[in-house]
Amino acid sequence: GCTNQVVNGGVCMRHGAKVKKCSHEGCTNYVQNNGVCQRHGAKTKPCTVEGCTNKQQKGGVCIKHGAKHKQCKSEGCTNIVVNGGVCRKHGAKIKLCSTEGCPNIVKKGGVCKRHGANLLPPMKKKGIVGICTTV
Repeated sequence: GCTNQVVNGGVCMRHGAKVKKCSHEGCTNYVQNNGVCQRHGAKTKPCTVEGCTNKQQKGGVCIKHGAKHKQCKSEGCTNIVVNGGVCRKHGAKIKLCSTEGCPNIVKKGGVCKRHGANLLPPMKKKGIVGICTTV
């Protein structure tokens, strides 16, 4: 069966999930909120530090101003956790793109950016996660 990430209605994009596109004429980006993509006015909250225009992450601030990322649990390492509490250097397992012969790291939906990960909408924000049910 299919192992791609569920997008809508229990199926992945490849098997017919319907997703909304930005309502701005000629735009092919996916809707973020209010019927438009970020480029055409979907609201994102800016960092709460005065004068900073970066996007909020955790705690109301951007990464530059202290939004926390988990650090590798290996003693003395300050790298960001990738998987299992450790960074790649200390043994985090990484998945490779499912496209035959591609050595790139998976970004989203089982594929790398080159093979379409950047085309998939951010469904985790909408609480839609899982594996495609198409056999």
